[in-house]
Amino acid sequence: MTVGDVYDYLDVLAPFRRQDKRDNSGRLTGESGARVEKILVCLDVTVQVAAEAALCGANLIVAHHPVIFEPLKKIVKGDLPYTLIQNGISVIAAHTNLDISDGGVTDAALECLGFPKSYRVIEPVNDDGSGYGKITELEHPVFAGELAEMCKKAFGCTVVRYVDGKKPIKRVGLTSGSGSSLVAAAFDAGCGAFIAGDIKWDRFVFAANNGFTLIDAGHFHTENMICAVLRDRIKSRFPEADVSLAKSNTDICGYC
Repeated sequence: MTVGDVYDYLDVLAPFRRQDKRDNSGRLTGESGARVEKILVCLDVTVQVAAEAALCGANLIVAHHPVIFEPLKKIVKGDLPYTLIQNGISVIAAHTNLDISDGGVTDAALECLGFPKSYRVIEPVNDDGSGYGKITELEHPVFAGELAEMCKKAFGCTVVRYVDGKKPIKRVGLTSGSGSSLVAAAFDAGCGAFIAGDIKWDRFVFAANNGFTLIDAGHFHTENMICAVLRDRIKSRFPEADVSLAKSNTDICGYC
């Protein structure tokens, strides 16, 4: 098994050509022909994840967020990309292509919540109808506090921020990670609530002014479940592979 083999499989699951124009998904370090000894899966390639990979002999990291996003003008000793290259560690990132694919990050978050599997896309971006955010209809209406508690339990959040629309909720929109740009679209689509991470303050004000329930369950927590999904899928495709979740794949923020 090579890095290229894993890349090709991920390209079937979530085609890299579908990634957003601003994104940088794909193979970001390493050689396609390099043989894979061990794979670590994580949300972010942090310094800690890179050190763990070097220590345990993993020469491929599969991540959701790209370790190289903005163009680099130089790479010097001590930089994270330098450390990865120095230790012969390849990185493949599946970011926005995995956000919008069937069975991707948003679908995984909806499944964690136990919501009905009949979804429709909030913002289509491709000819096949795939895009950002999903809308589903709950079997029974809930109120904002109940929905916030459901998110906290499903995602393992320490804190959930929300605006209470003070109305029963049956239609719910959700997107993994940042979702401020979809708030108005979810509201216009008749959702009683929208769940995401990294909601900007002006969107909370919009929700409060319009009696709309808006829940921010955190970027890490609304996406982290995809790591176990990726591990299991890679292991299923390559049963001989040594694939595990990075132990250092944790929320980098503290809460008090």
